[in-house]
Amino acid sequence: MKHSDKNPLLKEILADEKLTALRHASLDHGLDATRRARRLRRAVRVGTFALMPVLLILTLMMHKPAQVPAGRRSTLDSQHASAVATPSAEFRVKMISDEELFDLFPGRSLALVGKPGHQQLVVLDASASR
Repeated sequence: MKHSDKNPLLKEILADEKLTALRHASLDHGLDATRRARRLRRAVRVGTFALMPVLLILTLMMHKPAQVPAGRRSTLDSQHASAVATPSAEFRVKMISDEELFDLFPGRSLALVGKPGHQQLVVLDASASR
């Protein structure tokens, strides 16, 4: 066949109305699928950005210390004071005198600094400051 004979035959085959309707239907389905995918991506993106501040607020609320109302604070303090005043047998602190404390560190230069009852032990040795 000659080249000129192929063109009219090809035009006749491709010009079929059923084939044209199939092409249009295929194009419409492809465009619909593409639009759906784009809408889904956009919805996921917008939802993610909208959810980020909500998650930030929830995170801040969960790490915020619980605040006790002023009326309850005094009862909690009195309960805490009574618990400290009567410690259990296994958590008792043995009070020792100043001499007994100094005897625990023989051969060291020591001093008690501060008001009675709130004193701190200070080591005056040169080797302790290193």
